[in-house]
Amino acid sequence: MFSSYFTGLTLMATLIMPIGMQNAFVLNQGIRRRHHLLVAGMCSMADVFFMCIGVWGGAKLFSAYPWLLYTISVLGAAFMMVYGYQCLVRAWKGESSLEQGEAKHELKAIILACCAFTFLNPHVYIDTIVILGGFAANISAEQRPLFVAGGISASFAWFFSLALLGAKLAPWLAKPRAQQIIDSLIGVMMFGLAIYLLKFVFA
Repeated sequence: MFSSYFTGLTLMATLIMPIGMQNAFVLNQGIRRRHHLLVAGMCSMADVFFMCIGVWGGAKLFSAYPWLLYTISVLGAAFMMVYGYQCLVRAWKGESSLEQGEAKHELKAIILACCAFTFLNPHVYIDTIVILGGFAANISAEQRPLFVAGGISASFAWFFSLALLGAKLAPWLAKPRAQQIIDSLIGVMMFGLAIYLLKFVFA
């Protein structure tokens, strides 16, 4: 029975570990030490929500309404271009650190950005609903709770490890020059991922 747990654990781990826009955002928040544990928790809880939907029949939604995934992809690409542009502008101007007085405004901005990186990220739906949901369709109803528990464990372990790793590296990577380089890399990556998504939609 516990084989279902380890199957969910390893499958989810292989899906979320490749570097993507959500992982880059979590890691960068850890480096900045800007509500990084909250961000990790939000990403993990979103995975819990989507995994439960996928495992218990949500994959049929995208089969019935394929335009949903295309719409999410277009919106996600647009958001990534805006976010990437902001990163590049911040890197160019050397405005990598925020003023302490902006903490309240910053928290709202981080929560909104985290929601956008999660809910406008088509890979989240593909990984949790389509792939995990499709895999769960081949296992018995009794095994599915443990399968989901394995996926949840992988998600929490990964996102909190990213956030804590970023915070651990903060003394070296939070310096203005290092942040300029990180913002530049993230900005370029966002534009690359946005182009990839648009090619996926219009191919």
